[in-house]
Amino acid sequence: MKIFYRDLQNAACEILRLVGESKENAQIASEIMVINDLRGISTHGTNLLRMIAKRCEAEMLSLPTRVVVVSEDMATLVLDGGDGLGQVAGYKMMNAAIEKAHLYGLGMALLRDTNNVGSLGYYVHKAAMQNMAAIMMTNGNPSMAPYGGAEPFLGSNPIAFAVPTSSEMPVMLDMSSSVVARGKIRMAALKNENIPLDWALDSEGNPTSDPQKALKGCLMPVGGPKGSGLAIIVDIFAGILSGSSYGRNLKSFHELEGKTGVGACFIAIDISRFMAVDKFRNLVGEYARALKSCELREGFEEILLPGEIELRKEQESREDGIDMPVEVINDLNELLRKAGANFLLRPMDQCR
Repeated sequence: MKIFYRDLQNAACEILRLVGESKENAQIASEIMVINDLRGISTHGTNLLRMIAKRCEAEMLSLPTRVVVVSEDMATLVLDGGDGLGQVAGYKMMNAAIEKAHLYGLGMALLRDTNNVGSLGYYVHKAAMQNMAAIMMTNGNPSMAPYGGAEPFLGSNPIAFAVPTSSEMPVMLDMSSSVVARGKIRMAALKNENIPLDWALDSEGNPTSDPQKALKGCLMPVGGPKGSGLAIIVDIFAGILSGSSYGRNLKSFHELEGKTGVGACFIAIDISRFMAVDKFRNLVGEYARALKSCELREGFEEILLPGEIELRKEQESREDGIDMPVEVINDLNELLRKAGANFLLRPMDQCR
């Protein structure tokens, strides 16, 4: 079902206000969710509103989100997300790190006691558009076995990087340390679709194409020991160093188990402290063009830069609408009815 992105953002904002979020915070979180939907990352988009509503009903989410400073030095600070919306806390962490970078050349912000922040690409992209080089990472509940292990201990623990270029599209890498994020398996389960055998193991440690069995088992690390090692380092930065939860202590945002204890880290680097921004952007642009001009392997039509697929998808979705699962739209409309909204989400072809 194709939905206008502005309609979806208005709906998301209305729903967040219903469950107790402030107007300002609702606008921040709804923008982040809809950007993820525009980019085709529906696992971190408005689909999350359904679980947000359930957690609020169970009193397992503290709204309105209040982010406070725990400690602060010259180029560093630690924030506490107050068990509120991860998108809001992540946004404020990003802005705080960027402010530090403007002052000191580099800013590093840590965040504790928050929830699912959504796709990290949103934040590093935002920083790159302000002529920053950016790095972000976050941890999550045990869903992946360490390399050689047979039980979940690590989260899919994503990490993201972005730098500006001479084009309007920054180079942006956003990846989980597992073969896929757990949200993709949840989405496959929602759609009753099979998954590739190299995505996950069942509860007995066997590869499975059944998403329901995969959700009861564990994810596979990308690149074997490499993905496992990456997840460990992310957990140490985002969890231990921030003073948040880590390892087995983290809880799933998608289950009513209690506070998730998610932590995050954001590093912003002021490029102008190292070279003129225009020079850097032009050099990265030249680098990208040279890379894309490489001879192609058989079966490939072009070489893509990190993040290029998602940013192209965003442009397309702004014009043609966001493709949303009917099940998700039905649930969002039910939440809108509860909010007493004077509108419901409708397919684009019914809005003309």
